[in-house]
Amino acid sequence: MSLGFSVEALIPRARGGGPLRMGLVRVPEAAWLTPEADLTARAAAFAAVPDCVQVLPEAEAAVEEVAAMLPYQTRAQSRHPGGSRDPFASPSDDRAEPQRAMDPGFRRDDGLEGKRPITDVLRAAAMCVWEDLCILTPDASGQYRLTAAALAFPTDWHLAEKLRQALTPIHAPIHGYAEQLAAGVDHFFATLQPGPIFGRTNWFVVASDAWRYLPQGDAQTRFAHVTADNAGATLFVRCERQTLRRLPQSGAVLFTIGIHVEPLDRLSSAAVACVAQSVGAIGTGEHERRAAPFYAEALTRYAERRNRTPELIA
Repeated sequence: MSLGFSVEALIPRARGGGPLRMGLVRVPEAAWLTPEADLTARAAAFAAVPDCVQVLPEAEAAVEEVAAMLPYQTRAQSRHPGGSRDPFASPSDDRAEPQRAMDPGFRRDDGLEGKRPITDVLRAAAMCVWEDLCILTPDASGQYRLTAAALAFPTDWHLAEKLRQALTPIHAPIHGYAEQLAAGVDHFFATLQPGPIFGRTNWFVVASDAWRYLPQGDAQTRFAHVTADNAGATLFVRCERQTLRRLPQSGAVLFTIGIHVEPLDRLSSAAVACVAQSVGAIGTGEHERRAAPFYAEALTRYAERRNRTPELIA
């Protein structure tokens, strides 16, 4: 079973409790990134939050490599109806030839070089796919660190806090990561070869369908309005479709995160039951991190109602 591109398809691939595991599957090149996505929300996020794109010097070669893998012009034209405008061009450059404007050696009439800052290169690449793009490069000791990212749709984390961090500190909020998973993840990064693509999925139950999920206030307040009667419309399953691949030229690892969100009442009864069972199976520590004490009972009762009453399926 491979990874799909919807919450319904991703839920069966997610961990349902027990010890932490990577849960990787091979992903064909043709199924690497979300096809035919509406990128309007991503464009709005990048425009509203300029610092959601960051690049450290050691990641510049990898960013250029990623940009070459994701030819922005072809994707922009195919996924934005009527939206073929060169994302590198300034407002006064509307009539510039896109390929010349993209050329690092292109010189404008005003004498300024056409080459753009490396953050603009990464932003342009990330605006033309649904997935957020994170680049990890090894330091002198071999530890992989987050050295560049275009993070339009974060799930309760801030890029400024994770940039420069190694894998274990990045995952510090995850209960049990250091003890159960860190060694395996480090080994995977060290031995990953160019070519194969691996994927996994993660899930969260949240009280918002916002693409940028950065909740404010305490969890009890966020879920206070949720009941068994309204859980179908007020609880959302947020899935991260994650992939990992080695960049052959720079040697960096590209980590992509595709966000998919649905309310419970848009999912099948089987999917709702799976989520409810998974919430009940996660251990202490992780249960609290996911705010489960504040919605688990309502979710369980809603899932039981769905199981008894199939016509509740939207």
